[in-house]
Order: sequence, then structure tokens, then C-alpha cells
Amino acid sequence: MNDQVSTFGRLGAGIVGIVALGTLVLQTTINTEPGTSPLENFALLFRFFTIWSNFAGGVAMLWIAAGRPISERMTFALATALTIVALVYHALLAADHHPVGLDWWTNLNFHTIIPATFVLWWAVFSDRAHLTWRSLPWVMVFPIIYTAFALIYGASTGFYAYFFLDLPSLGWGQLLLNMIGLSLFFVAMGAVLLALRKLLRRDLA
Repeated sequence: MNDQVSTFGRLGAGIVGIVALGTLVLQTTINTEPGTSPLENFALLFRFFTIWSNFAGGVAMLWIAAGRPISERMTFALATALTIVALVYHALLAADHHPVGLDWWTNLNFHTIIPATFVLWWAVFSDRAHLTWRSLPWVMVFPIIYTAFALIYGASTGFYAYFFLDLPSLGWGQLLLNMIGLSLFFVAMGAVLLALRKLLRRDLA
């Protein structure tokens, strides 16, 4: 990236990062109940993949805004994760989910604004030379880490955030099939993002 694009890129990254982490702080205050601390409520949010991906995306954007180097594969993996967060919510959950007040704003940010702006930033400012089809396995980094956490947390508390990871109800056989399906979904979405970025860069060239 040239200096001008790099400057705009860092500015854009800073805005996205501030919105992402600010939304997390706001959601923590909304969820705080009598007898619990904000830190406890912040930790409870991380039961959900949506929060993992938004938090990681926000940290990555602020890291970039500070002028720090970051792996192109890492931002690619985050772009894929956030795209899936948005698609799954709007395709499967939004019709039956009707948040109000401040919850409406945080929900909009988590499932629409932050994913869209992160992916747009990635499409415009990421370095094409460092990403090829061989980068696709990297999209599995975050779902693998989250799945391991979710299974450990579920085994210790009995709470599974998503039905397709509910090991006691599913059994190992169905769980493994679900994980294979999710893996293919992530890889396919990563491939779509790479293809779309190539088209975008070609049109802008």
C-alpha cells in the first residue's frame, strides 16, 4: 500500500475498531444485573461466537490503526468469520429476534455494521500478493478455537450456545458431522470472499 492508502486504511481501521470495542462495552453495561460485576457480564458474552469474532475484529483493527503489522491471513480469517456471523443471523435468526432500545443498536453493530465495514476494509486495503487459494485453511482458525472453548465450557457448565455444538444432545457422531459441515461452509465462504476481492481489485485497477 502506498502512504496515502495506508493512512486512509489506518483511519478506517481505527473507526471500525472503536465501534466494535465500544459496542462490546455498551452490551456489557446493558446486560449487567444486580449482584454481578461488569467484568463477569463481559466474560459471559464470550460464550457466543458473534462476540469472539467482533472482539477479535475490533482488536485487529485497532492494531492496524496503531501502525502495527498483522498477518494478511489473519484479517482474511476474521473477514470470513464476520461474514458468516452476519449471514447466519440475517438468514436464520433475525426474523424471530426483535431487540429494542440500546439492544437494537448493539445487535445492529454486531451482526451488520461491524461485519460489513470490516469486510469492506479487508477488500480495499488488504495486500493481494500475500493471499492465494492456499490461504483458505486459515479461515478455520477462529471456529476451531471457539469450538474447543465451547465444548470445554459446555462440559463444565451445561450451557451450549448453539444447538449444533450441544454434545450431550447430539452425541459425538452427529457433532463431528456438524463440525465437518461447518468447516466446509467456512472454506466455501472464504473462497467466495477471495473471488469477490479479485473481481473488485480488477475493476478498480
